[in-house]
Amino acid sequence: MRADSRVYLPLLIASLLSGCAGTDDDGSAPPEDIGVADLEASSRLPEPAVRRVDPPQLTPEQQRRQAEVDQLLAERYRGYQIVETTQAYSGDIIDWVDSDTIPGARLAPPPPPWSEKDLRPASGAQLARTELEAYPELRGPKGTTPIHRPDFSVYVMGETDAQSLQDYIENYQVSGQPAGQNRLYAGLITTAANKAIAGVINQFQGDVETGTFTLIEAATLCRGWNEPTTLEMVGAVVSRDRANFGNSQTRIQVEFFTHGPTTVGNNVGGWDTFVTGFVPAAGRPYGPNSVVLASTPGLATQQESRFDISQDASNNWWVAHNGNWLGYYPVGLFNLLGISACEAAWYGEVYDPTPTDWTWTDMGSGQFDTAGYAFASYVRNPTYLDLLGVGRYPGVHVAMGPVDAACYTRSALTTGATPWDRFFYLGGPGGNAVGCN
Repeated sequence: MRADSRVYLPLLIASLLSGCAGTDDDGSAPPEDIGVADLEASSRLPEPAVRRVDPPQLTPEQQRRQAEVDQLLAERYRGYQIVETTQAYSGDIIDWVDSDTIPGARLAPPPPPWSEKDLRPASGAQLARTELEAYPELRGPKGTTPIHRPDFSVYVMGETDAQSLQDYIENYQVSGQPAGQNRLYAGLITTAANKAIAGVINQFQGDVETGTFTLIEAATLCRGWNEPTTLEMVGAVVSRDRANFGNSQTRIQVEFFTHGPTTVGNNVGGWDTFVTGFVPAAGRPYGPNSVVLASTPGLATQQESRFDISQDASNNWWVAHNGNWLGYYPVGLFNLLGISACEAAWYGEVYDPTPTDWTWTDMGSGQFDTAGYAFASYVRNPTYLDLLGVGRYPGVHVAMGPVDAACYTRSALTTGATPWDRFFYLGGPGGNAVGCN
């Protein structure tokens, strides 16, 4: 079958939208003596009614890995009633699940911490639309909740040394981190006890080098007494990620940690859908991993993604994108974050697994912060709610690190007129810049 010609590409979507405003399994691998046919004989998730993108041709070894993925997903979805399955123009597969069959999905979210004014984009910008918002034919029936089906393509295609799917999830999944090896940053972090954070992120389209990612993140966290093993965090990002995905589509992603930034697994830490832990909000219009429209340098209309990360009365941590609650992390997953958070951060991050010669993967648009509006990425109105529920901008803050100003830069946190009450620009070309190594 031929792939649909309307592949979701940022420039195409830009033209289409120019008039628009704005239970859990342990994930263990099957025994090695189980063959592909045996795994495929087990229950598999349904195929989409319409294939818009042809699946890749797999070698026998890749077929074996794909069967592992099918097995894990069938077990993870156990109890869900899938009403409809669609394939988007990006190639993503979305399962529309009866909301009443998702445990915890009907929990009421907290009162919105945003106002109508907060959701109003800056002049010359619009709220970034996801693929499911752009194409009505991709939406599922009422009473269902969309879940992006992870394809674990990096594992299936053999792009890592992982010996099993479980090995891949726990040891080769690459998370975003507020500080870590093989990473460079441009952003700020403030020590402030908080019950909620927010920020508007302007991300750009573009390619990234295989095995790397570039993202802009808003996160709330507590480091604990030994950060490598005690860091707890909830974060939301706009990314271009070829460390975890097989392409460089711009996506929104959600992640968490409970035992440090390198301990990954179900209900422990990692990206939503790659691991369990995040509970979908019933009836949400889209979920994490959604492809989202990104900005193009120099175009008048810029794309903005506002993230809110907020505790409810029971101290569950909810995540919203552009005024849509996506779901929550139950309080029972955390210790330090069980009462409140300790710090808030907004930052760009680029990951390179082989940093001897730093990757050409850019941050933001690929231009330094000095390029300014429509040419450099920005974070607008980074805020947090203190323990009394008072909204505040970052006061005393420090730069995220490590930093190499030859690769990526950030402007000072600047005060401006509403809606630019506080903002900073960030970005850079990475290894393509003179002196970046």
